[in-house]
Amino acid sequence: MSGRRSHVRYAVIQSPEGTFRVMRDILVQRTGDGEIIAVGREPGVLGEAVSVAFPAAESGTSVRARVVESQPIVVDGSVRHRLRLREIDAARPSHDDAQNVQGPVRS
Repeated sequence: MSGRRSHVRYAVIQSPEGTFRVMRDILVQRTGDGEIIAVGREPGVLGEAVSVAFPAAESGTSVRARVVESQPIVVDGSVRHRLRLREIDAARPSHDDAQNVQGPVRS
């Protein structure tokens, strides 16, 4: 058996930073003023940065947004989550939205 009790038996490796992307199907509606309403199966994390890809009808555009509200709702007897998103490049959020945004920013 190689190594004795005084020898190091493990190594701590610094984890590299990266991007984790999970694609989900959602129903999307733009409400104006830089807001988007999305309904899907997964809850949102307040303050999380997300990328929303719109269907080909809008030439396949993608928008960066931040989750400012997440509420469970019932649709046809199934629990879904209604997310209110604010475009990141849009005008500054109102005082009410600034209070609702909490948690770390994720990409």
